[in-house]
Amino acid sequence: MVNTKPIGTVVQKWQDSTGRVPTAYTQGVQSASWQAPAIAGQALYVAEMQNPQVLARRSTGIAKVSDSTWRSDAVTKGSARIASGMTAAVPAFQAGMAKNLATIQGVTIAARTTDPMANIDNRVKPIAAALHAQKMSG
Repeated sequence: MVNTKPIGTVVQKWQDSTGRVPTAYTQGVQSASWQAPAIAGQALYVAEMQNPQVLARRSTGIAKVSDSTWRSDAVTKGSARIASGMTAAVPAFQAGMAKNLATIQGVTIAARTTDPMANIDNRVKPIAAALHAQKMSG
């Protein structure tokens, strides 16, 4: 038998660490590089995504969290964090939306008709195509 600390002790240490974790997290993020290792690992990622055992783990993980647990966690944790995340993302949102709006504004569309399917083909699809082309260009 492996001797471990009692669950109460483990949980208490977890709770006690909440005061120091934000600073340690920030320091870790500031000293890390994620992009180059992620790009270097692309071939491994592709290979693993073709492995049936790896793919099966996804459904196993999904089955571990019920809708009610996910919903409860999303409401109690997510709702408390979303406003600050949105506020911090304003510059990125503005830059992305400016690019999208400029792309949309650069599309010439046909005049509206009484045929809704023709309107989709002649007015909606050119916008969707332009946004898709923008996305694919980088």
